[in-house]
Amino acid sequence: MARKRQQKKHSIFYPTPKVAFTWVLLAFLGYGIYFFGKKMLYKSGYFVVESVKITGNHYIDQKNIQTFVKIDLNQSMFDVDLANITINLLRNPYLRGVSVTRVLPSTILIDVQEREPVFYLVDKSVYMVDETGRVLKKLPRMPMGKLPIVTGVKLDKVRQDSTALFASLRLVKQIHEVDETLVPLISEINYTKHKSPEFVLVNGAARVKIGKSNHYSRLFLLSQLLNKQPVIDKLATIRTIDLTFADRIIIQNKS
Repeated sequence: MARKRQQKKHSIFYPTPKVAFTWVLLAFLGYGIYFFGKKMLYKSGYFVVESVKITGNHYIDQKNIQTFVKIDLNQSMFDVDLANITINLLRNPYLRGVSVTRVLPSTILIDVQEREPVFYLVDKSVYMVDETGRVLKKLPRMPMGKLPIVTGVKLDKVRQDSTALFASLRLVKQIHEVDETLVPLISEINYTKHKSPEFVLVNGAARVKIGKSNHYSRLFLLSQLLNKQPVIDKLATIRTIDLTFADRIIIQNKS
């Protein structure tokens, strides 16, 4: 019995010439059917491009995206070079990711991932800055008012030394981490000549001094302060809120 089992195993891994020939013949036959079927499919008129659908864009106009895409309608779906289209689309600096797929029978689907602004940098013009530190001109559809504006940081200096830019990114991230409700209350983050950030609040334009360090603890103090109704009611009368002292908060009213 054991000998028969061994012979059977031997015949599987070391086939006879007849079995080997059968395998080769079946392989050629399968490839021929695949090749012929693929050729017929390509030549048929059933799978031609009738539409190009673009999704995922909120700020970039579809016409702008289409300038990076060269697809002829009525060409075969299988002749469309998806990889080349992806490469061309990623040349648009406002796109962070792209997915191009065929949706049979007749649609090419382009799904894009746009760069999202984290804050706006103002230096003679308005620029968006995404979470990676990419600085681009603000597009018309990008909303103002929901994100803080950073001033006092010069774009030409940022291109030489990005320290101030990434310090701003870090600070904005810390604001979100400490208290999301602080974000709509801060209209501007201004870097003074001493490179120390100050907030400008929305209601009354009060300036908040937070110094160069210990931002987490000072943001927490600001959050606690702005959650008190008496302070909120008098916010329009406040000139400055100084959080740079370790043992006290100094509030200076407008004269």
